[in-house]
Amino acid sequence: MSDIAIPSPSPILNSYLAKQDEIKAQTQTQVASTKRNANFDTFLKILVAQLKNQDPTAPMDPAQFTQQLVQYSQVEQLLAVNDKMDTMLSTVNSNGITPLLGYIGQYAEAATSGKIVVQGGQGLLAYNLPSEAQSAVLSIQDKNGNVIAQVNGPTSAGLNRIAWDGMLSDTVQVPDGVYNFVLTAKDSSGNLIQTSDMRTIGMVTGVETGADGKTVLKIGDLSIKDTDILSVFGGVSAG
Repeated sequence: MSDIAIPSPSPILNSYLAKQDEIKAQTQTQVASTKRNANFDTFLKILVAQLKNQDPTAPMDPAQFTQQLVQYSQVEQLLAVNDKMDTMLSTVNSNGITPLLGYIGQYAEAATSGKIVVQGGQGLLAYNLPSEAQSAVLSIQDKNGNVIAQVNGPTSAGLNRIAWDGMLSDTVQVPDGVYNFVLTAKDSSGNLIQTSDMRTIGMVTGVETGADGKTVLKIGDLSIKDTDILSVFGGVSAG
């Protein structure tokens, strides 16, 4: 097990952050559109109520009524323009795969429940320790939950990124694939240190849309959501 040297984030990270800002802006636009529709309905109700309840002996001034109809027409046109713009924006973003293509070939660091992906004989992962530990032991498991390797990890407080060489012994190398891992960290008194921030790191090899219509990134055989990505790098190197 060795530490991972992480270079500066690649430009794809900026693209990812920009995408999140775009989604946020789209949500705000939808909320604003809902408010506009509510205001428009209120305007119509007031106009209809005014027509129903006007005094027959003193009807509304024709010039004033014409002005209100003009305002009604202007509001209707503005809402139509806004709806068309929202439709255009939705069309641009309708293909969930296209915005994620730039991730392919990049290294993504994503939240995980305890999965490590071995690619090219190497598995990369990270964990965040709330305080310095006396020991941090990673138990690597196969798909049946059998422990196939145990390695000592860094014990520093904060985020630790490490690489496993995928070796079970001096001569036995595990095949590429997805494995489970369990981290057991203890302080100097032998008490367990809880670590909720666990991450897997790997090269994005594809983008896939499932039967449910949701698009995911593929790190080898592991599927991750783009919302689980915490960092993106152009490459990594094991020290």
